[in-house]
Amino acid sequence: MKKLTLILCALLVAAMASAQNCFPTASELPFKAGEKIRMGLYFKWGAVNTEVATGDLALTESALNGKSVYKASLIADSAPFFSVFYDMHERFETWFALDAVRPLKYYRNTKQGDYRAFNNYIYDWDKKEIHADINFEGRGQQILDIPIHDCVCDITSILFYVRSLDFSGLTPGKKIPISFAIDDTVFDIVMTYRGKDTVKVKRIGKVNAIRFSCQVVSGAMFDGETEMTIWFSDDSNRVPVGFMAPLRIGSVQGWVKQIENLKYPFEARVK
Repeated sequence: MKKLTLILCALLVAAMASAQNCFPTASELPFKAGEKIRMGLYFKWGAVNTEVATGDLALTESALNGKSVYKASLIADSAPFFSVFYDMHERFETWFALDAVRPLKYYRNTKQGDYRAFNNYIYDWDKKEIHADINFEGRGQQILDIPIHDCVCDITSILFYVRSLDFSGLTPGKKIPISFAIDDTVFDIVMTYRGKDTVKVKRIGKVNAIRFSCQVVSGAMFDGETEMTIWFSDDSNRVPVGFMAPLRIGSVQGWVKQIENLKYPFEARVK
């Protein structure tokens, strides 16, 4: 898994809250087909603060095995200037039921410079397995079954899962175990609920937000003591507002730039 994919993974899992029902019912879902969210991804190092990529999250209604489902797409592309030095394109797609955020199918296609990665998952919830067709890190195509438990998501569905949960019973300092699958592995990490903030977002203004943090895994980018922070809007939509994580050199940030077709009025903006 390459560096920028690690950033995206950490971003997408960084705010999951606990719930007795892993996959909420339709009456609890805070989004609708047609929703679009655009984020800018920035690298900051000293006086340098450059937008290196854009991420687009969209939700549509689709069909899978003859049934109507949601299809969530996350597409990240390097900015035109940055592409001259490092060309990046990430596409993540998940299909899940209209009445519950339980993933049914997942697709990943990654291009980062010379690196390529491909995931195609079919979820088998009866057998608690993911039937996976994958190719990453130059290993060639692999067909395998990945064991899962009831609360495993993937890179795209996890955002919608998070937004559907009930944050009202959380108190600052609450530690929350979460899980997500990518490539051939299910990752289990621990998140911490930090409370509520008001954050200033370029192009949006001041936003009331709910804050979570995550202790990231030590590696080439992170030193093991690094804590990533992510904010979701403190309203009925739970829109991902922004994230921030220090790196061994500089830091990476992402902030919402544009929001369209939300299910509810965006009431988190401070007037």
